[in-house]
Amino acid sequence: MFTAFSALRLGFWQKEQRMNFLIDKNLPAAQELLSEYGELHFFEGRELPSELLAEAEILLIRSVTQISEAILSQAPKLKFVGTATIGTDHVDLSALAARNITFANAAGCNAVAVGEYVLSAAFAVAHEHQLTLQGKRALIVGAGNTGSEVGARLSALGMEVAYIDPIKQEAGADVEFSDWQQLHQFDLISLHVPMQKHGEYTTWHLLDAERINRLKPGTLLVNASRGAVVDNQALYQRLQTQDDIYVVLDVWEGEPDVLTELVALVDIATPHIAGHSIEGKIRGTYRLYTQLHAHFGFATPILPERNVLPGFCDEEIYVASDYTEADIGQWVQKVYPVVQDDSSFRQNGLTALGFDKLRKEYALRRELWSQILVCSPNCSGKQQKQLEALGFSIRAA
Repeated sequence: MFTAFSALRLGFWQKEQRMNFLIDKNLPAAQELLSEYGELHFFEGRELPSELLAEAEILLIRSVTQISEAILSQAPKLKFVGTATIGTDHVDLSALAARNITFANAAGCNAVAVGEYVLSAAFAVAHEHQLTLQGKRALIVGAGNTGSEVGARLSALGMEVAYIDPIKQEAGADVEFSDWQQLHQFDLISLHVPMQKHGEYTTWHLLDAERINRLKPGTLLVNASRGAVVDNQALYQRLQTQDDIYVVLDVWEGEPDVLTELVALVDIATPHIAGHSIEGKIRGTYRLYTQLHAHFGFATPILPERNVLPGFCDEEIYVASDYTEADIGQWVQKVYPVVQDDSSFRQNGLTALGFDKLRKEYALRRELWSQILVCSPNCSGKQQKQLEALGFSIRAA
């Protein structure tokens, strides 16, 4: 039975459990989700303030912040490090383990946003060069959360999708697999792997000069994973000498420094913002929140994710039954016009300071689910399922 004494004990427990947080300022909803559990201190940029780091018990970061042994030596009270990202190559996991510091990431938090980045970029390139996507072949390198979201959207467009992912293939994943020998047969190649410099499945320069030169003319290459997955110098050489493929790069080898000569030759260039939707950012924070809650045994109930997500867009779009691929492209661009990010990057992001400033000040976009499409009575069930698979919210007229 819950008594006044129990309540008093709970109050003491919660007071004792209040902790010192150091949080990247660009983690949305952190204040709403975490303020009751301790003192929240926020930092900006890549560098951690040493005076706050010395007192931090919980550190929550993004991919721009490197966690090394040198950093950890300045944080004697640290108990938990969380990154609101899928990738973990910016964190020295062995150093954390040696100090018995718990680590968490936010796997899959921005997978939808990256899937929609690829979709928007593919439509932008198709529109610019009068290409069609339906019926073409797409190769997704990496069949994890992000690659699967990309593949689902391209499949919904009517593309034939296959994956390269030896780990998933060995595990018996139920998707269509291909291999590097078939690289020249694909019309679109999208890369979604973590950065691994060592081990059996290294991804550093996974797309090296040999593979880049085997891409057939007219191929659309998209990299929204890690910059060094593609040999940027080799890609530059291919574009400079042949200029017969289309390229979308959201990540760059050596970023925030970028190869400006390469930027000038690619079709879409953005500053590592493929996953930067409002929803994706909130999900990243939320997934760290749930792991913190479980690890430290916080007494208060977990807030539902929907409590911190925004609602639908105000304007609905009416959909006739004779809509085309070009119409879908326009609806996607209405929610996320990737060409605006491309323009901003070319104007302001070619220096390291400019690159970081664009990321820090990025106006987070919405995801496609926020856009309601009102389907006419003549729309078939198949059409409605297609639009839902692309990510839109659907209702009947």
